[in-house]
Amino acid sequence: MRRSFVVTAVALAVAGAIPVLALSDPAIDGPAAVVEPADRIPGPSGPDVDVVTIYNSGALNVDVAARAMAASNAVGGTGAIGRSASTGMQRVWRGGTIVQEAPSGYAYPMGTTMLPTHAVATLMGNDVAALLTAVDIVMSKRTADLRGARAGDVVDLVASNGTVLPFTIAEVVADEITGGTELLLSIEAAERLGVTRDSRIVLWGFTSQAALNAELVRQNLISTSIRVRRSWDPPDPDSTLGMARTKTALGEFAYRIESSGSVTIDSGWKNANISKDGPIGQLRLQTGCHYLVRDALTNAMNEVIAAGLENTINYYDANRAGGCYVPRFSRLAPNSSIGFLSRHTWGQAIDTNTIGSCQGCAPPDMDCRTVRIFRRHGFAWGGNFLRPDGMHFEWVGERRDIGLYPSRYCANTDAGSLAALDRDTERSTIFADDGLYVGD
Repeated sequence: MRRSFVVTAVALAVAGAIPVLALSDPAIDGPAAVVEPADRIPGPSGPDVDVVTIYNSGALNVDVAARAMAASNAVGGTGAIGRSASTGMQRVWRGGTIVQEAPSGYAYPMGTTMLPTHAVATLMGNDVAALLTAVDIVMSKRTADLRGARAGDVVDLVASNGTVLPFTIAEVVADEITGGTELLLSIEAAERLGVTRDSRIVLWGFTSQAALNAELVRQNLISTSIRVRRSWDPPDPDSTLGMARTKTALGEFAYRIESSGSVTIDSGWKNANISKDGPIGQLRLQTGCHYLVRDALTNAMNEVIAAGLENTINYYDANRAGGCYVPRFSRLAPNSSIGFLSRHTWGQAIDTNTIGSCQGCAPPDMDCRTVRIFRRHGFAWGGNFLRPDGMHFEWVGERRDIGLYPSRYCANTDAGSLAALDRDTERSTIFADDGLYVGD
């Protein structure tokens, strides 16, 4: 039976206890295990609950997970291990009718979040958790609107071994509740798809924000190699668009992974969106850019030149080894549509100074005046990604040069409030990047 959802906190009505994760020896790189539930008094649940997600580059390090859980436990909280990936969706069915179908041999990339149901019950409400099974999933409203999907429809997803498996959309739920992910799955459904890599630990239930922050510091989790996202964080000028918002702005393509591991994008989307209309100043983007990104890039470069900062852009690097539209997909298993999709696949990002501001180079050598000009024209900058990527400017379609967020590099100098730009809250986007590389 279909249920309705509103963006309010739902009282947790779980009889009994919430399971607490017991992590293995930090020296052993293995999965977390669930032991006997601890007795806990049910607390508030739903999108108003304070949430923290912690992750590192690549698969979640078991030592990072252990320290994060210890920090939460020390101040009365708990947590759970989650997974994420870009999964391929071949079609949406309603009865015997196809609602949406990718071209033959192709699939649509879907940002997918996988969480234990007890975590979903607290973070999104008990009603949402009750929908999830090994075969039943939740779709976010923004994503459902993109394809005309509704509760009861069936989606065909491509598993890591290449087989196509049907899943039923149990409900379409507001993005403010799902945290911006496109598809929400249980861990049992993740196992069916062959998504086995742990990607984050999610914390909740702690006594106060300040108490948890102090424990995160004590556990040495405030680090340039570990990303901590809090639902109460101020807007970050270098945060990026999630999968659903990217599709809404730039369109949705279907992709095919070739035997070599390369990615082919369907020609219809590419021909309609990727522009090669000549150089931008001395930038010669041989592969092209999305036409909306190209327009913003042209405006940014014109201001860089007018400000006398043209020499801060290494055109040779950009034209030889940088670029904009470069379809890329990282798979977790052979013959798989499971992995993480690059923003370059949308022609959404431009790489410039590929040597002095290479991925991993810290500090990047990009001039901060140029960074702020690009932010003014709707680009986030990769210099503050978890793994610094100072060569990388990524289109987000809104000004990011105002608001004094404490960036590691190139903080803004304008005290104007980013909140005035009508951005989504941190809580409503906390899972929105699932399925995408953050910075490449």
